[in-house]
Amino acid sequence: EEVPLRPDELRPPDELPAGQAEAVGKALDRWQTLRLQVQTLRPMLEHEDRLMQDILDRGLGSEDRKTLRKLASVGARDAEEEAAQVVESVGQERHRLQEILMQNHRELLELSATTASDDKKELLASMDGVLEELKKGQDAVHVELLAAKDKEDMSSVRSYGRALNDLKALTRRLDCERRSLTRNSALATLLVTVCRRILPVRHIDPNELQNIQASHEGYLQILDFYFFSDASLYCFGEHFSGPNWFTRLKRNVAILSVEEHDGKLAYNSFAVSGEYKTPGAVMAPEVGPLQSIEAEDENGRVFDRRHDAEFKLLTGLCGKIPACDRPNWSASATLWSKKPLCRSCAGAVKQVEEKFPRLRIKIVVGSPTAEESCESAAPT
Repeated sequence: EEVPLRPDELRPPDELPAGQAEAVGKALDRWQTLRLQVQTLRPMLEHEDRLMQDILDRGLGSEDRKTLRKLASVGARDAEEEAAQVVESVGQERHRLQEILMQNHRELLELSATTASDDKKELLASMDGVLEELKKGQDAVHVELLAAKDKEDMSSVRSYGRALNDLKALTRRLDCERRSLTRNSALATLLVTVCRRILPVRHIDPNELQNIQASHEGYLQILDFYFFSDASLYCFGEHFSGPNWFTRLKRNVAILSVEEHDGKLAYNSFAVSGEYKTPGAVMAPEVGPLQSIEAEDENGRVFDRRHDAEFKLLTGLCGKIPACDRPNWSASATLWSKKPLCRSCAGAVKQVEEKFPRLRIKIVVGSPTAEESCESAAPT
């Protein structure tokens, strides 16, 4: 007599074809191991749950998800009624809701980003591999089932039918466990989009952002400062109006920090690639100390790179130091860029080295986990 499965038990169906029993068994053993890895993430997942609930408790939890999805997905004019309804629901919790976003925005940025964190990404990929094996098992059993029907072998039809149903049930259970890792990401994306529609922008003074590290941490410092600021005034290329939220930031951001040998900070600024109201260093003039060229971007498009973030910063440095002082001016610089330097910006670095023979420039690209750095030093 068949023993029923416990709710958390992973066991292959009893009536699998011989060729599939071993593969399915190994896949389920792998899933059991993945469950142990999920347990190590449990504190983080529970924290995510509490954060999502805290946001929902500020008046958003009483709203139907259909209303929130419509507000998040359609244009402003098409959802004025829904926006007014949600604003009324939030009421006095509006300021507290914005405080929660401010206090937790790095975590919310990661949650609502298009890609999962490294910890989750590896687990999800492994889970997908197991689900793929189970679906292969389903396909094989389905072939055997059809063959048994053709032969009118009703005993085998019933046997393979039970095995197919059991495999489908296992797949649904495992898919549900997989969604437990991603459900807060989908909810965070929805809630963040709604909050951008109903909350006011945050007013800032750009002059208050100072001493920016030329590193990934400095990049996060910039995002912290401009978080929920007015995108129509400070455009990073993701939004052109409403509050800034940096989930799919496509434009490059670069930071240049220069210290003289006595430790005095000679230049410190950041820039965003593009022309339209980008914050940080101003656009380089058409006729300036450095010459840009046309170069390909990561998508293969070719255009003049005068508005690249790195070019703006290097031009800004040239404008800071008088031409007569440059030959003997001794300093060290770090140029950090979110994206690899294009041919034009790499050429601009060479031009700066020629103008400042005693300046040492270190180029750092990307995040701490994918850092590529190179150092070019002129003779002293």
